[in-house]
Amino acid sequence: MVRVSVNKKFVGIPLALVILVVGWFLPPIEGLTHEGIVGLAILFAAVAMWICETLPMGVTGLLALVLAPLLGIAEINTVFSGFGTTTVIFAMAVFSLTAIVMKSDLAIRLTGFLVRIAGRDSRKLVLAFMVAGGLLSAVMNDSATLVLFLGFADTVLENAGHVKGKSNLAKCLYLGSAFAIFMGGMATPAGASINVLALGLVEQATGQTIPFLSWILAAAPVAIVMIPIIWVVLTRVFKPEPIDEESLRVLTAKAASLGSLTLEEKKTLVFLLGVPVLWIIGSWVPALNVTTVSVVALALMCAPGVRLLTFDEFQREVPWTIVIMIGAVISLGGIVGSTGGVAFLANLFLNSGVMELGMFLTFWLIVAAVYFTHSFVPVGPAFATILIPPLMTYCMSAGYSPAIPAILLAAILSGNLLLPINPGLALSYRDNVYSFGDAFKAGIVPVLCLITLLAAWVPFMVGVLGIPN
Repeated sequence: MVRVSVNKKFVGIPLALVILVVGWFLPPIEGLTHEGIVGLAILFAAVAMWICETLPMGVTGLLALVLAPLLGIAEINTVFSGFGTTTVIFAMAVFSLTAIVMKSDLAIRLTGFLVRIAGRDSRKLVLAFMVAGGLLSAVMNDSATLVLFLGFADTVLENAGHVKGKSNLAKCLYLGSAFAIFMGGMATPAGASINVLALGLVEQATGQTIPFLSWILAAAPVAIVMIPIIWVVLTRVFKPEPIDEESLRVLTAKAASLGSLTLEEKKTLVFLLGVPVLWIIGSWVPALNVTTVSVVALALMCAPGVRLLTFDEFQREVPWTIVIMIGAVISLGGIVGSTGGVAFLANLFLNSGVMELGMFLTFWLIVAAVYFTHSFVPVGPAFATILIPPLMTYCMSAGYSPAIPAILLAAILSGNLLLPINPGLALSYRDNVYSFGDAFKAGIVPVLCLITLLAAWVPFMVGVLGIPN
């Protein structure tokens, strides 16, 4: 018997074409015009290509946009409107913080500091890694932060003589760093690309955005509670081995050999601490919105006398496919919304019965369903594009804030604690440090806690804050 292996990348285009053809020939249905059906067909065709990874994500988004005028449901000069939003500019500029940290020796200093405060207590070391990773990822790209902390972990493991694949300490450091960084990533709008996308979708639907501090108050408390929960579960499932005294001496000596902070490192710290403070102040001072602060900070980093960053270095650090995809998704959401597709999907939610279960249970079921589906189909932007706009429409019609589904879904789509097929967690799945089963065992209890905390806290706090207002 001959087995024929089909690469899923080659399935994407035929599948997208089938969806488009079916959408084109379907007659109008109750609550949805022909243009609305075609708009949804373009959306689902893009999702199919994202899932199959047929083209780079940003290219798929652009292709979906040009299909709208080709199929007669939008004008060519309006389909790219999402690229003119402040969200796209913020998405680009915020990566300047990642760039200057990756250039400096602050990472080595941080490793030495973490080892020094933890001593021989490897459980305390895992917690120190998790807390530091969570804090840093709140203002840095999750993937870049994870790469940085896996490098820290390798330094510790190599000097401590722990063999990856056999060491429980290695499992704890790799999984703990990844899990905590995902928690930190959901804590602020700057923490993850999906957060920026959610901000753009809210702005598109309401004409307003979610203030930086309001997002923190709605999401960060959950992240703060989750990090110790993850730590307790992880270090009980995989009890980490202790570190001997000689290994500690080598690790701390390496950091101490760097001497005092250099002028460049001091400048980097000023930006790393100052920019988030200005973002928070911007919750009260409209001129200090996150986009303005990020762009001015980028300009200052490149300015004579500061010169922490060249534009070439900045360009290399920005994940341009993500930036393009954010603009494309916001534009695509506008097309689907203007042709009636968003309202139609919102009505499906309304008529399903799930919305009659009460706010907590409704959002718990939605978050749980999306989380476990996303674990096996890791296409966060696709889920955000399909689900956030209609859920916002439902919330507004039911008297809830549209910020609730935006923050909830951004929080669960930026990372995954169950399977390393998600792009974020996949970065840590290497060198046989842990298995798929290890990740699931360590992640399943924290995931259930995360879903419950998000469904209870986010709607409550968003209601208290009255965002967007």
